[in-house]
Amino acid sequence: MYLKKMGLEDRSYSLPELSAISGLPLKALNAVHSRGLGAHSSNLESVRLKGSFKKNPDTGKFPAASRLSASQWAMARVYSFLNKGRTYETADSDIAKKYKY
Repeated sequence: MYLKKMGLEDRSYSLPELSAISGLPLKALNAVHSRGLGAHSSNLESVRLKGSFKKNPDTGKFPAASRLSASQWAMARVYSFLNKGRTYETADSDIAKKYKY
């Protein structure tokens, strides 16, 4: 949604590119990305399944290959933050306030 809102093509963007597009310092996006990596490893039950993006309540039922990777999960959190999604208001609200985004 963020890319559509900004009128950009639907492709992968790096953190430096997203920093330039959004006007947010790279340091802020790196912080959100790092928290996404940490959330992936500490709360595996919240990691979505590839394709359906449904939550995976039974981690033993699905192999790791069917879940989003830590890197994919972290970038999804960055895009969600830029789109002012759930973690913008909760877990990453301190970053939003600090950088007045």
